[in-house]
Amino acid sequence: MKTRNIFAILALLPLVAGLTGCKSDEETTAKPAKEMLRVLGGNIEIRSNDETTVVSVYADCHWKVDELDTGDFGNHLTVQPREGIGDGTLVVTTDQNVTNANRNATFTLVSDGGLKQKVTVTQVGMGDGMNISRSSMRFETEPTEAQTLTVNSNTQWKLQVPSGVNWIHFDKTSGNSGAAVIQVTADNAVTDAERTATVSVLYGGSYDKSVEFTVSQAGMSEISLFAPEDIGRIEYQGGERMITIESNARWYAYIPSTVDWLRFEPRDSLSTAHSATGVGNGEIRIMCRENNTTRDRLTAVVIVAGTKNPKQSVVIVEQAANGSAQPLQTSVSLSQLSVSRESANFLMNIVSEEVVGDYGLVYTDGNETPTLDNGRSVVIGRGGTSTGFAYELTGLSESTTYRVRAFVRKANSDAVVYSDVVTITTTASSITVGELTSMYVGNTSAEFRYSFVSDSEVIDYGLVYSTTETTPTRDNADVLTVGQGGTSRSVLATLANLQQSTTYHVRAYVLTQSGFVYSNTVNITTSSSTYEPGESDNPDPQLAPRK
Repeated sequence: MKTRNIFAILALLPLVAGLTGCKSDEETTAKPAKEMLRVLGGNIEIRSNDETTVVSVYADCHWKVDELDTGDFGNHLTVQPREGIGDGTLVVTTDQNVTNANRNATFTLVSDGGLKQKVTVTQVGMGDGMNISRSSMRFETEPTEAQTLTVNSNTQWKLQVPSGVNWIHFDKTSGNSGAAVIQVTADNAVTDAERTATVSVLYGGSYDKSVEFTVSQAGMSEISLFAPEDIGRIEYQGGERMITIESNARWYAYIPSTVDWLRFEPRDSLSTAHSATGVGNGEIRIMCRENNTTRDRLTAVVIVAGTKNPKQSVVIVEQAANGSAQPLQTSVSLSQLSVSRESANFLMNIVSEEVVGDYGLVYTDGNETPTLDNGRSVVIGRGGTSTGFAYELTGLSESTTYRVRAFVRKANSDAVVYSDVVTITTTASSITVGELTSMYVGNTSAEFRYSFVSDSEVIDYGLVYSTTETTPTRDNADVLTVGQGGTSRSVLATLANLQQSTTYHVRAYVLTQSGFVYSNTVNITTSSSTYEPGESDNPDPQLAPRK
């Protein structure tokens, strides 16, 4: 019995030994489940301008990089080292991402025991990017060569030139991503003031981003201007005359807005009934209405060229009296022609049926209405009946407001006839604001035109208007800002949303670093029904523009 048990036990030993061996194998096979292999987060993020990124690998076994898919990177992505034992680091190398979009790649970390971790590599896009080769360029008075601007962009772009700047030219004004070389040229200078324009390069999907560069040009060294002193006496029936202008620069011509019997014949969009402009030699056609008075009448066309050292010509226009008309009483009117730093030009008109005594100007820098008793006066002449002339009032102080009136003293009494008050403000820099002219008045809108020339860049310009203030300013009236920048411009501005059958007082303004400069005041009254342009623009058929 004992012997059989011993043999039975001996027979079972191989089975036990076999079971013991399986257990050992199971422990060996299960060991990989205890390995550690990971990159924290499983995602590697790279900034658009980074080229090398180092990440940590946490492991207690042998591992390697497998299944590398460079994806959007193409051949611009490497991962090193490709294998390691235990904790280590991976160095991910790429180039800068100059595109708008993110780019992605993936690879897998694999251990010998079969552990796997998929890792994503993401490099963010740089967004819309733009770089220009220079921030400014300067041209001489008469440029002979183009200058270049290189645009580097990863998106579409286009140039935006300020409104009214037509002296700069570009051979390319838009493009897509990549590098583009733009040839920039400039016209010859037309005034003695330096001119500057800020050009924007808009870019991005909706052109909502921008960079800027400035283009400047030196002014002319010397301005020339010649026009005749008079154009001959015009008969009382009226008619037309030509004024010949000789100049090497841009010029502006004005007729006082208070003169309704003389006007320019507009030839282009820059000319109006009371203002005209041109460059170089040219001609202006003026048209004169019939004189229905018994006195000669006289006015002036003022022509200005240049800004820093402006030249001015005054052309006298005289018209004969109509002997069959009824006589007029003595009257005097005064119109502002231009205002500068220390002087102002005026046009004075006297209409009288008797010989007058002294006549001239009286002015004050206070708030009172100037008279011969409380103001400073200058006697311009004596005697005569009807006369008119331009006069420059000098010796004024800069940045000062003056109230000016013309006066005429009766020859045989102490009676004095005064004109309406003209308010002017001298400037701290040399700037001339031309006559403001009403071009069109409707029931809810009105259109105006004026010009200005300045020896420095202006801040902005536009109109001020009021129904209550007879001398509107930026402080006491409504404001319409028309534009910014520039040193000279012919401005066309429209006031909208006006009240019907309402009188408005309107002035043009120009803002410089030294303050505001205003034009003369124009009074308009809106109509109660829709106004059709052309119905009353030319009440006299003789004055209709030529076609």
